[in-house]
Amino acid sequence: MFAKFATFMSNLGKSDKPIILNDTTPPAPPQISGENEYTNQKSFEVSGNTEAGAIVIITFNSDKEEVISDNAGFFSLKFNLKDGENSFSAQARDQAGNLSQTTKVYTITFDNTPPEIVIESPADGSEYFGSKQAQATIKGHSETGSSLTINDRFISVSDDGAFSYTASLSEGLNTFNIKAIDKAGNEKEKTLTLKFSP
Repeated sequence: MFAKFATFMSNLGKSDKPIILNDTTPPAPPQISGENEYTNQKSFEVSGNTEAGAIVIITFNSDKEEVISDNAGFFSLKFNLKDGENSFSAQARDQAGNLSQTTKVYTITFDNTPPEIVIESPADGSEYFGSKQAQATIKGHSETGSSLTINDRFISVSDDGAFSYTASLSEGLNTFNIKAIDKAGNEKEKTLTLKFSP
C-alpha cells in the first residue's frame, strides 16, 4: 500500500497539468471559424477553437460526430453536404465531463448549379441602323443575388434578378460578354452580338 502511494505521489510530481478535483464548471461553447453561407464544394469543414483537450460534439443535419481538440484547443471535422441548406451546431465536453451550452445553429447551402442568364432583348444578331439606333439596351434576368458583369462592367441586379444595360454601339459587330456568378461561386457566361451600321 505504501509503495502504491509513493508511486502515485511520484507521478503527480512529474505531471505538468494541474489536477482539478470536483470540476463542475462547464467550458464555454466552441467558437466556430469562417461562417460561409454558400458553397459549391461537396465537402465542408467545420473548424474552430475550444478548451484544450475537450471533446467537441458537432450536430450536422441531425447526425452527431465527435472530435477531440488539440493542445491549442483547435478542432476540425469534415462533412459531406446535401443539396440545398445544411445546418450544424456544436457543444464542448471537458475532461471532467462538463458539457457546454450549444452554439447557435449555423447554415451552409450547397449549390453547384451555374446561375441562369436569360437575355430577353435584343435578340442575338440584331442589326441597328443610323444615329437614332446608335444605342442598344440589353435586358434580361439572372439568379437572384448573383453578381453580373457585361464586358467586365458590374451591372446592378434587382431583387427579382432583372437587369438592364444601355451601351453605345460601334460600327460593325459589337460583342457583349455577359457573366453571372452566384453566391456559391458558380459561373455562367453568354455572348450577345449586335451589328451597327451608321
